[in-house]
Amino acid sequence: MKPTLLLLALASSALAGQPVLARITPAALAKIQQQSPMAGLESTPASATQVARPDNQSIIKGSIILHDGKNWTLVPKGAVLFMPDALKSRVDAKPVGTLLPWAGFLTKNISWLTTNETTFDQAAGNEALPAERAEFWAKQDKIVVAVHQNGPISVNVAKQSPTITQR
Repeated sequence: MKPTLLLLALASSALAGQPVLARITPAALAKIQQQSPMAGLESTPASATQVARPDNQSIIKGSIILHDGKNWTLVPKGAVLFMPDALKSRVDAKPVGTLLPWAGFLTKNISWLTTNETTFDQAAGNEALPAERAEFWAKQDKIVVAVHQNGPISVNVAKQSPTITQR
Protein backbone atom coordinates (compact mmCIF):
# COMPACT_ATOMS: atom_id res chain seq x y z
CA MET A 1 0.00 0.00 0.00
CA LYS A 2 2.78 2.40 0.83
CA PRO A 3 4.45 2.00 -2.58
CA THR A 4 1.13 2.67 -4.28
CA LEU A 5 0.57 5.88 -2.33
CA LEU A 6 4.12 6.95 -3.01
CA LEU A 7 3.65 6.37 -6.74
CA LEU A 8 0.38 8.28 -6.75
CA ALA A 9 1.99 11.22 -4.97
CA LEU A 10 4.84 11.34 -7.49
CA ALA A 11 2.50 10.96 -10.46
CA SER A 12 0.21 13.73 -9.28
CA SER A 13 3.08 16.19 -8.96
CA ALA A 14 4.45 15.17 -12.38
CA LEU A 15 1.06 15.59 -14.03
CA ALA A 16 0.44 18.96 -12.45
CA GLY A 17 0.72 21.78 -14.98
CA GLN A 18 3.07 24.69 -14.83
CA PRO A 19 1.85 27.59 -12.75
CA VAL A 20 0.21 30.33 -14.80
CA LEU A 21 2.25 33.50 -14.80
CA ALA A 22 0.75 36.90 -15.36
CA ARG A 23 1.66 38.46 -18.68
CA ILE A 24 3.71 41.61 -18.60
CA THR A 25 2.06 44.75 -19.88
CA PRO A 26 3.76 47.08 -22.36
CA ALA A 27 3.97 49.82 -19.73
CA ALA A 28 5.69 47.48 -17.26
CA LEU A 29 8.12 46.32 -19.94
CA ALA A 30 8.98 49.93 -20.86
CA LYS A 31 9.63 50.70 -17.19
CA ILE A 32 11.97 47.71 -16.84
CA GLN A 33 13.83 48.68 -20.01
CA GLN A 34 14.32 52.27 -18.80
CA GLN A 35 15.85 51.04 -15.55
CA SER A 36 18.35 48.87 -17.41
CA PRO A 37 21.92 50.28 -17.62
CA MET A 38 22.07 49.08 -21.23
CA ALA A 39 19.18 51.33 -22.25
CA GLY A 40 21.52 54.27 -22.93
CA LEU A 41 23.87 52.15 -25.00
CA GLU A 42 21.17 50.63 -27.20
CA SER A 43 19.82 53.87 -28.59
CA THR A 44 21.55 55.11 -31.74
CA PRO A 45 21.83 58.74 -32.71
CA ALA A 46 19.64 59.89 -35.58
CA SER A 47 22.67 60.79 -37.73
CA ALA A 48 23.99 57.22 -37.57
CA THR A 49 20.79 55.73 -38.97
CA GLN A 50 21.07 57.61 -42.27
CA VAL A 51 23.47 56.15 -44.84
CA ALA A 52 25.28 58.55 -47.12
CA ARG A 53 25.30 57.51 -50.78
CA PRO A 54 27.73 59.24 -53.13
CA ASP A 55 25.97 60.81 -56.10
CA ASN A 56 28.73 60.15 -58.60
CA GLN A 57 29.06 56.38 -58.06
CA SER A 58 27.09 53.74 -59.90
CA ILE A 59 27.51 50.06 -60.71
CA ILE A 60 26.66 50.83 -64.34
CA LYS A 61 29.32 53.57 -64.56
CA GLY A 62 32.00 51.20 -63.24
CA SER A 63 31.03 48.37 -65.57
CA ILE A 64 30.93 47.37 -69.21
CA ILE A 65 27.66 46.11 -70.62
CA LEU A 66 27.75 43.02 -72.81
CA HIS A 67 24.58 42.21 -74.72
CA ASP A 68 23.26 39.81 -77.32
CA GLY A 69 20.12 41.72 -78.30
CA LYS A 70 17.82 39.87 -75.87
CA ASN A 71 19.91 39.63 -72.70
CA TRP A 72 22.68 41.64 -71.08
CA THR A 73 25.15 41.42 -68.23
CA LEU A 74 27.73 43.57 -66.47
CA VAL A 75 31.47 42.99 -66.21
CA PRO A 76 33.89 45.36 -64.47
CA LYS A 77 35.72 47.92 -66.58
CA GLY A 78 39.04 46.43 -67.61
CA ALA A 79 37.70 42.87 -67.76
CA VAL A 80 37.37 42.77 -71.55
CA LEU A 81 40.86 41.80 -72.76
CA PHE A 82 40.22 41.37 -76.46
CA MET A 83 37.42 42.51 -78.73
CA PRO A 84 37.30 41.79 -82.47
CA ASP A 85 36.03 44.60 -84.69
CA ALA A 86 33.08 42.48 -85.81
CA LEU A 87 31.76 42.21 -82.22
CA LYS A 88 32.17 45.82 -81.06
CA SER A 89 28.42 46.36 -81.37
CA ARG A 90 27.86 43.87 -78.50
CA VAL A 91 29.90 45.93 -76.01
CA ASP A 92 28.84 49.09 -74.16
CA ALA A 93 25.42 49.54 -75.69
CA LYS A 94 22.19 50.47 -73.98
CA PRO A 95 20.97 47.52 -71.88
CA VAL A 96 17.96 45.95 -73.56
CA GLY A 97 16.11 42.84 -72.49
CA THR A 98 16.79 40.73 -69.43
CA LEU A 99 19.70 41.20 -67.04
CA LEU A 100 21.41 37.84 -66.57
CA PRO A 101 24.10 36.86 -64.09
CA TRP A 102 27.53 36.42 -65.62
CA ALA A 103 27.48 32.60 -65.63
CA GLY A 104 24.08 32.44 -67.33
CA PHE A 105 25.03 35.04 -69.93
CA LEU A 106 28.29 33.24 -70.73
CA THR A 107 26.45 29.94 -71.15
CA LYS A 108 23.95 31.46 -73.57
CA ASN A 109 26.61 33.27 -75.60
CA ILE A 110 29.54 30.85 -75.66
CA SER A 111 29.62 31.11 -79.47
CA TRP A 112 30.98 34.68 -79.39
CA LEU A 113 32.24 35.03 -75.81
CA THR A 114 35.13 33.29 -74.05
CA THR A 115 37.10 33.68 -70.82
CA ASN A 116 40.73 33.82 -69.78
CA GLU A 117 41.52 32.59 -66.25
CA THR A 118 43.62 35.27 -64.56
CA THR A 119 45.57 35.29 -61.29
CA PHE A 120 45.48 38.18 -58.85
CA ASP A 121 49.06 39.08 -59.78
CA GLN A 122 48.08 39.24 -63.45
CA ALA A 123 45.00 41.33 -62.64
CA ALA A 124 47.10 43.77 -60.60
CA GLY A 125 49.61 44.08 -63.43
CA ASN A 126 52.46 42.59 -61.40
CA GLU A 127 52.68 39.59 -63.72
CA ALA A 128 52.19 39.84 -67.49
CA LEU A 129 49.60 37.84 -69.35
CA PRO A 130 51.30 35.45 -71.79
CA ALA A 131 51.69 37.05 -75.23
CA GLU A 132 50.83 33.76 -76.98
CA ARG A 133 47.34 33.98 -75.48
CA ALA A 134 46.75 37.34 -77.15
CA GLU A 135 47.81 35.87 -80.49
CA PHE A 136 45.40 32.97 -79.98
CA TRP A 137 42.52 35.35 -79.14
CA ALA A 138 42.91 37.10 -82.50
CA LYS A 139 42.41 33.76 -84.26
CA GLN A 140 39.20 32.93 -82.35
CA ASP A 141 37.13 35.99 -83.25
CA LYS A 142 35.54 36.02 -79.79
CA ILE A 143 35.36 38.64 -77.08
CA VAL A 144 37.73 37.59 -74.29
CA VAL A 145 36.82 38.43 -70.68
CA ALA A 146 39.29 38.05 -67.81
CA VAL A 147 37.93 35.87 -64.99
CA HIS A 148 39.17 34.67 -61.64
CA GLN A 149 37.42 31.58 -60.27
CA ASN A 150 34.75 31.95 -62.98
CA GLY A 151 33.90 35.56 -62.06
CA PRO A 152 34.87 38.58 -64.21
CA ILE A 153 37.81 40.61 -62.89
CA SER A 154 39.45 43.87 -63.97
CA VAL A 155 42.99 43.63 -65.29
CA ASN A 156 45.55 46.41 -65.14
CA VAL A 157 47.10 46.26 -68.61
CA ALA A 158 49.41 49.25 -68.20
CA LYS A 159 52.31 46.84 -67.62
CA GLN A 160 51.02 44.17 -70.01
CA SER A 161 51.98 43.24 -73.53
CA PRO A 162 51.10 45.81 -76.25
CA THR A 163 49.21 43.09 -78.17
CA ILE A 164 46.44 43.07 -75.55
CA THR A 165 43.65 45.48 -76.45
CA GLN A 166 41.45 46.27 -73.53
CA ARG A 167 38.10 47.95 -73.25
